[in-house]
Amino acid sequence: MNQVLASTDVSDIHWPSVIRHYRHSKGLKQAAMAHDLGVTQTMISRWESGTALPSPRIQERIFDLYWQAHSTVPRSVWLERVGRHPSLVAVINAQGRILRASQGLQRALGCHRHDLEGRYCHEAFSGDFVTLYDTLVASGFFEGRVASAESMDRLAFHGPDGADRGARTHGLHRPTFLRGPQIVWLYSGASVSRSVFEDVRTRLGGPRVIRKAI
Repeated sequence: MNQVLASTDVSDIHWPSVIRHYRHSKGLKQAAMAHDLGVTQTMISRWESGTALPSPRIQERIFDLYWQAHSTVPRSVWLERVGRHPSLVAVINAQGRILRASQGLQRALGCHRHDLEGRYCHEAFSGDFVTLYDTLVASGFFEGRVASAESMDRLAFHGPDGADRGARTHGLHRPTFLRGPQIVWLYSGASVSRSVFEDVRTRLGGPRVIRKAI
């Protein structure tokens, strides 16, 4: 593993943020969420205040509710669709490992699926994309503290053949909740011209914007 990556400290899921964000995003009161989970309103309150943790069974149930709210297909089908997507899409875990890379991302970088999947951000890229990953980690993205992020990045890809390739991209980033439970990064982007790249960076007020969950 890359030495820079090996020293990266990725914290555990912050359940008060996850629970409050899910409840607010669905417009639920504590009593309604308690009913969905088969627990008491007092227990929801304790989880949100951080005085208690949901059990492993409830943790999985919360992530199932997240999944049901945002997808109509099984996770395995979703991952397969990500791989076939014509746009720039990737699924990356909290350790920075690229779990799935779309056909569109492979074309943009002039590489094959195995050149990306299984590698770590710090190994496959340098510059903006690595800084973006580090920023997401520091912001609590993989803990459930972030609702979404937007960025303008220069993708500097280092192929296994030693060739370097790149693209200017407008990226949208959101957490996706998988069994484990684990929070992964769903990256979706589009290649843009230099003028669009600079214009959107100006609109954002910098290279990236992080939108907190609560």
